[in-house]
Amino acid sequence: NLEFVTGNTDSAQVIMITSANPGSGKTFLCYNLAKSLVIKGKRVLAIDLDLRKASLSKYAGRPKQGASDYLAGRVEKLGDIILQSEESSLDIIPVGTIPPNPTELLFTERLKYMLTELRKDYDYIFLDCPPVEIVADASIISKQADMTLFIIRAGLFDRSMLPEVEKMYTEKKYNNMSIILNATDSGSGRYGYKYGYKYGYKYGYNYGYGYGNYGGYTSDK
Repeated sequence: NLEFVTGNTDSAQVIMITSANPGSGKTFLCYNLAKSLVIKGKRVLAIDLDLRKASLSKYAGRPKQGASDYLAGRVEKLGDIILQSEESSLDIIPVGTIPPNPTELLFTERLKYMLTELRKDYDYIFLDCPPVEIVADASIISKQADMTLFIIRAGLFDRSMLPEVEKMYTEKKYNNMSIILNATDSGSGRYGYKYGYKYGYKYGYNYGYGYGNYGGYTSDK
């Protein structure tokens, strides 16, 4: 379905993956979609742009240098931060140093330049992004993406907030937005939504003050 939607193009398709809630499974889906295309013989890169949580980076062993270091100008060559997954031949750019100012880093022109250069070498580039309503990062990244996969997890997302998702779609807030409904219970005949969860429930989990302090961000000064 993904290949059908993206169609044939000479340039790489940059696909951002985000969600409404933490724990929706976006990193798992990002990694496995990318790995599936590698198996098909495509040249694929996955970039961890959740600069606060860095979940995708675990597949590359959480190295000390990565996307944040490049965006901050601490690394000049893109080749120095491209690694291979420990489980497959998928190329990954990890977060690297957890920065104190992730949103500011994403505003820099270096993000656009980085993706422009990487498009020349890959068929698909997947961007693992933070959930949309926690911070502004996903909105900033979306300007550089060709397509958005929005993950909704059954049992976590409150159905009453579906009009908000529809509004994002109709107003084209995210480029070429498609939805993946994750973790459905196909055996029960029900959708498996658990009443009581609210949109934003524990939204600040690991995204509040003191988030991302591990690893220690230090300046060159």
